[in-house]
Amino acid sequence: MRVALYARVSTTDKGQNPEMQLCELREYVRNRDWETVSEFCDYGVSGSKESRPQLNRLLAGARARKFDGVLVWKLDRFGRSLKHLVNSLAEFESLGITFVPVAVVILSGSCRACRK
Repeated sequence: MRVALYARVSTTDKGQNPEMQLCELREYVRNRDWETVSEFCDYGVSGSKESRPQLNRLLAGARARKFDGVLVWKLDRFGRSLKHLVNSLAEFESLGITFVPVAVVILSGSCRACRK
């Protein structure tokens, strides 16, 4: 699968570095024998903004079908707005693009180990 990686850090003055996100994403791709065709990284841009320079480029690439999947480290790196996330996921689905948040833990109410 041909994939694009997306990373984001909110600030540039607090030692945040997207390289940690990108390293984990690259390893995830390598472990699956996928091919990274593009990397997009927004520096110092809030996840609450729907329009971000590199995110806009990623979305344009998706619309042009330059890749088959989009990988992010965590959902909040893609965006902080649930509405924006849902709309983007619907667009990816309509384009046949897989969205993969790599570091995701979803716990349901039936998780017995969580109640201990």
